[in-house]
Amino acid sequence: LTQVALPSGPAPQFRSAGPGGGGAVNKRGHSASGGWFARRLVGAMAQELNPVLGNMAKDPKATEDFSKDAEEVIARVDTMKQAGRVEEAVEEMLALEKKCRQACDGRSTSKLLCKICQTYFDVKDWSKLKEHIVLLSKKRGQLKRATTDMVHLVMSWLDGLDKETKLSLIGTLNEVTEGKIFVEVEKARLTEMLAKMKEDEGDTDEAANLMQEVQVESFGAMERREKTEYILNQMRLVLLKKDYIRTQIISKKLNPKLLDADDFQDLKIRYYEYMVKYWLHEKKFLDASKAYLSIFKTASVQADESKWKPVLTAHALFLTLAQYDNEQEDMLNKLDTLEAKKLDKVPVFQQVVKLFLRKEITAWPLANEAEVRIHPVFQDEGGAARWDMLKKRVVQHNIKVISEYYEQIHTARLCELLCLTDKEAETELSELVCSKFVYAKIDRPAGTIKFGKKQTYTDRLNDWSGSITKMLDLVENTCHLIQKEQMVHAARSKLKAKK
Repeated sequence: LTQVALPSGPAPQFRSAGPGGGGAVNKRGHSASGGWFARRLVGAMAQELNPVLGNMAKDPKATEDFSKDAEEVIARVDTMKQAGRVEEAVEEMLALEKKCRQACDGRSTSKLLCKICQTYFDVKDWSKLKEHIVLLSKKRGQLKRATTDMVHLVMSWLDGLDKETKLSLIGTLNEVTEGKIFVEVEKARLTEMLAKMKEDEGDTDEAANLMQEVQVESFGAMERREKTEYILNQMRLVLLKKDYIRTQIISKKLNPKLLDADDFQDLKIRYYEYMVKYWLHEKKFLDASKAYLSIFKTASVQADESKWKPVLTAHALFLTLAQYDNEQEDMLNKLDTLEAKKLDKVPVFQQVVKLFLRKEITAWPLANEAEVRIHPVFQDEGGAARWDMLKKRVVQHNIKVISEYYEQIHTARLCELLCLTDKEAETELSELVCSKFVYAKIDRPAGTIKFGKKQTYTDRLNDWSGSITKMLDLVENTCHLIQKEQMVHAARSKLKAKK
């Protein structure tokens, strides 16, 4: 127990209880002022025992102080234990525990509960220990702080026990903490211990099933960092189980703004690494690139070149693998401009980014194909499929460039520019048209491809109206210029006549 400062301030004044005018006296013969002092002391000690719990483990105020009696009994217990009179010592403590519990003396009750458990632990009587843990927790009107301290004490022994005894005690503690909000944090920690043991045995599915049901995000007594680490552990286990739907559900429990704090940098990196695995399974390369960008912007990564280089290159490659849209193009341009200095240190990948930004046809295979292909993005699980996707994105980029320069092109010429067969070129072009990436119409008998969106009647009328407006503006501007020249010519003629 930590040392607690004694309560300051005068004791409250009590009215006379009898003709003698003396202070009120309780059943044990203590004066009311002395009882007030004891209650203030017990309350202060109780607050120091578990400051994190706050009002969730608030017990009624103590009516009597049994601290001296508790100290005397605890002192005798050690002697009785050495003499082999363990059961007699426990019975004596249980008798006093009942008085302390009924008087709401939290400090003394906590000491007695912990001493009972300590006694059975010292003699290695595990069956009696488990029996009394359950018995003491189910006592009528048992104080919350006493139960909490008993659970804390037993949990402190778990790491030094053999596997069988540890599992048995964890089961007992789970039974005791079930449904009690004031020990919900301890319940979560016990579940994590049990899951760790299951994982060590190789049963990751069972470990994930145990962890995923714990709703730590609603625990008010758990600290932010511990809560975040717990949720990240849940994500890790369900990813090992390949339960990607639940991974996405659990990831929503964390607020990304919380991870931006300076003391959460390591957790931020872990979170986005798990999210990368999820997005890759979903084949959403743009979201995977955003996750790598968040890791790249972390201060600890920025400070170490050996860390930001692989992250930056992965971000760049996943951006090129993403389906073309306005957001993807905007991110590529930002990467090329805002991170130009860092990209200069990885010139091979800088060149890949610029290939997709230029309005030029890109040759396949790439000039630095060997260096690009050894990147972990193309070496990990699914790397071969991602390499094929990169080739596909290069072809799509080339088709888009061609569509901006040509209104109509022969199929043979398109195949020559793309370095593809007739069937492959048609397949790629058809896919792009279906995804509305480009607008084109294939005329197979004529062997031609016409680019451009098909005009509706409204579009044609709008074009005609716009052309007429433009023509009238040109005519009006021409009339103004002619009139201006006529006025200048007339003015010059007048000047010549005067001379």
